Amino acid sequence: MLNLFARKGTPCFQTSTAMFRTAPMKRLVIMRTKQLLLSSATLLPMLGMAQTDRPNIVIIVADDLGWGDVSHHGSVIPTPNIDRILNEGIELDRFYTAPVSSPTRCGLMTGRYPNRFGIRETVIPPWRDYGLPVEEETMADVLGRNGYAHRAAIGKWHMGHSKQRYYPLNRGFTHFHGALNGAIDYFEHTREKELDWHDDWESCYEKGYSTDLIAAESARCIKEYAKEGPYFIYTCFNAPHSPYQAPEEEIRKFISKEEFDSLPPKDQKGWTYRAMVSRMDKGIGAILQAISESGEWDNTLILFFSDNGGVPGMEPYSVNRPLRGSKFDEWEGGVRTVAGIYWKKAFRQGHRKLDQVTGFVDILPTLADIVEIKETPKNPYDGISISSVLKGEKEQIDRDFYLGCGAGVCAQYKLILANQHMRLQKDFITDIQKNPSEKREGRIYEDPERVSQLRRTIQEGDAIVPYQEEIPFGKGQKGFVAPKEWKITEY
Repeated sequence: MLNLFARKGTPCFQTSTAMFRTAPMKRLVIMRTKQLLLSSATLLPMLGMAQTDRPNIVIIVADDLGWGDVSHHGSVIPTPNIDRILNEGIELDRFYTAPVSSPTRCGLMTGRYPNRFGIRETVIPPWRDYGLPVEEETMADVLGRNGYAHRAAIGKWHMGHSKQRYYPLNRGFTHFHGALNGAIDYFEHTREKELDWHDDWESCYEKGYSTDLIAAESARCIKEYAKEGPYFIYTCFNAPHSPYQAPEEEIRKFISKEEFDSLPPKDQKGWTYRAMVSRMDKGIGAILQAISESGEWDNTLILFFSDNGGVPGMEPYSVNRPLRGSKFDEWEGGVRTVAGIYWKKAFRQGHRKLDQVTGFVDILPTLADIVEIKETPKNPYDGISISSVLKGEKEQIDRDFYLGCGAGVCAQYKLILANQHMRLQKDFITDIQKNPSEKREGRIYEDPERVSQLRRTIQEGDAIVPYQEEIPFGKGQKGFVAPKEWKITEY
């Protein structure tokens, strides 16, 4: 049996001077002192909500998971643990993200639209010298001031790596274990031929399949942190994003070696993709088991979603059907993702399918509401709290959700303004409740004023002036050489 709790290979930490090269002594001491002060400060918010009432928070993010790639949505891929969250908790049937990775992660962490940061249409590639601006507070910053002494970022970061100020340990997290970049090799843990696997400030040389290692570290932290009050675990699998790699034994569960070897590369990738999703689901099962064994199941809030829809060109192995489109665009298949949330102690849940329009920028304001944070956010949230809907106090909140690049959605309508990014020569409008596949465009609709309001929301979102100009993905790639083991000394 696969042991996802064991830590394999050589230790991550080395008794050498490497630590002082990656984080200068003075900065390291200051950072650790600040962390200790923050830990002490967690006693102060207990004057409000009792410490025992604060839920542990575990956010699990998949990478490029298609809408139709879970068994709950009819897939041939067995995903019993994802299904468990959707069935026992609340299925968030209309949960929206950005259409690519970095913008979703930045919006999740801040509760703000990622185009404010110049991170909307593309990701942060290895050769890019920017990240989530330091002017922005993260979810970890906010929770750290409000009773959460342990805050771990595990797995894929993808919110900046070129300077230490973008690193997880400088963005409110007390522990980091994983990769700074996206699209790392699952077995070698490399990007651009350099090791990109870290434990806090140190390079980590452990061996194993990254999906297993991410699950194991998450489970380990849960077991450790559960003894010391509420904790925050942010687990980001790099699965099932490319490169398409899976353990041989996982692939064999789907197809024999002889049949697999006879297939063309596209089909081999497809079967491997299925194995990657299956393996990730097992890792999620290990995380759920750790929560249960800690005795904190009833008071742990668990959120699962994918950072965007599935990639194009992978059918029939990965599908977004019946939704239109895929990763990279604002059609439903690119931005409406599999999602579920669970908190036994407070949510009205259990086979509950919620059609509330919500998404990535709503998570931080919702958590702030749940934890009863009274402070005004440093920067105003673009998202809203849906806590009252999750608890069953309200049936629905009427709101507009800005999707970026001329697109937006509300309960009844989806509107995409004519734009080059979406290759639309004219505006697209549809009744999304009646036409979730976006196959039919409607010019006659019941509530023109509601559509006009949605249009204004989109125009206001498109008019946001970012901190920094968005740079095309490939700019700077030519001639780029990755730093040794992705260690950066500049703050």
